[in-house]
Amino acid sequence: MPSQKVLSLQDILKRRQQDQFVGREQHVNIFSLNMGRSLDDDRRRFLFNVAGQGGVGKSTLLRRFRHIAEANKAIIAWTEETEEDVPAVMGRISEQLEQQGHALRVFNERYRVYRQKRQELEADPEAPEGFSAILGRTLAKAGIRLARRAPVLGVALEFVDDEAAAEAASHIGELASFVTRRLTNKDEVRLVLEPVEVLTPLFLQDLQNVLEHHLVTLFFDTYEQTSEYLDGWLRRMIDGRYGSVPGNVIITIAGRHELDKNHWALYEGVLVRFNLEPFSEEEAREYLLRKGVTNESVIINILHLSGRLPLLVATLAVESPSEPDQVGDPSDTAVERFLKWVETPKQQRIALDAALARYLNRDVVAALVGSEEAEALFEWLQGLPFVESRAHGWVYHDVVRDQMLRHKRRLSRNEWIQVHGKLAQYYEELHKGMDPRQLRGKTDEALQNYMLESLYHRLCQESQDKLPFALNGFLSILEFGKGLARRWAETILRAGEDTDMSSITTRSSL
Repeated sequence: MPSQKVLSLQDILKRRQQDQFVGREQHVNIFSLNMGRSLDDDRRRFLFNVAGQGGVGKSTLLRRFRHIAEANKAIIAWTEETEEDVPAVMGRISEQLEQQGHALRVFNERYRVYRQKRQELEADPEAPEGFSAILGRTLAKAGIRLARRAPVLGVALEFVDDEAAAEAASHIGELASFVTRRLTNKDEVRLVLEPVEVLTPLFLQDLQNVLEHHLVTLFFDTYEQTSEYLDGWLRRMIDGRYGSVPGNVIITIAGRHELDKNHWALYEGVLVRFNLEPFSEEEAREYLLRKGVTNESVIINILHLSGRLPLLVATLAVESPSEPDQVGDPSDTAVERFLKWVETPKQQRIALDAALARYLNRDVVAALVGSEEAEALFEWLQGLPFVESRAHGWVYHDVVRDQMLRHKRRLSRNEWIQVHGKLAQYYEELHKGMDPRQLRGKTDEALQNYMLESLYHRLCQESQDKLPFALNGFLSILEFGKGLARRWAETILRAGEDTDMSSITTRSSL
């Protein structure tokens, strides 16, 4: 008898999430029926937009849509805020398609060259200020084209977004001149200066080959953070600016705000809008029943604390008590109640301490609790409703993390300082341990991430003492380009918000 394949933890979580999904039946039915409609059916829709406040269940609904797409043998690609610009988004989609056996070969080759040349140029000590930032989001937002009709050394501009174009225009000439001095191949010059214009047609041509035999579903989550550079690109792509878009594709976009009705007016005939609201009482009760919560006092307590926001309902249901005398103080927040209901002190502590980290993995948990307990506690964290997987690790949902941070600050200032100190030391040791032979100076992505996470935790640990260092660091980091300087400033601002220190947020915004 053949041995049965052992399911991964991710497979088990996915199955349980699917089994426990409640509500949103109308949304699910519309998406499911649409999957089976032919391309020439007037009822078929090609764009879905899911909008709603944080914690209302947008990502959960997208995962449900993903299960439906998988059941219909569709090819799946999912992107979120971890992709920093349009080429990176196409690269991420291509990577996922290849994992499913559908390589975008021509695109992959040019994208590889683009990444290689861009990294070489970013590491060049003579690169102009802001090189990385201009090549990334600024050009994408502006919709700037370095016109092909111009000589290689004479750059003409064509602007789509005047405001964003003005931001970039003053640097374009210097940037183009630098690239043309460093690269002798004219095709590579254009690839670096116009990556969206060069790569998108190749992306669509390769995608066409996949779509001849398969349905492809593309999911864009956390769109409130990526729309600045993705929105114009998606609309130009749908308009046919980069070539034909295969009809056998469904695009789903989720964010806190619905797609702008003026910008997307031309596509309303193929677009479905879902504006999500908190659970109805009936839906919340159904969810709690599925989770085994049957005590009426506990149910009423959860409905009150959660405001029927799906994320908080799910969080409170995880460790909910069965006895009414465990219900607790009515002045508690949802997170405070959740922590009281967690049975073991170790789990209570790691749930709270791990919220101080902006990104989680097993090593981060080990830095907080020691290596012996890290695996079991990290596995438990992964199963919590508010811990979400991202391309570069796991994160707490913002709605829960904000409450966790406030609770931790009130609970113990000393513990707040100690935990941030451990996390800062962890990233500083990673920084020191990097092999200099593998670095490209301060343009190295891993090095930047370690620097920024260390900065964040030191500021949270000792805000007043470290602020002068952080501001001086911003000035010195400018020589490595505005891209890193912008991320440095954003990190200072986020630390100020998370510590509720007006001295940081005020001075960082000057």
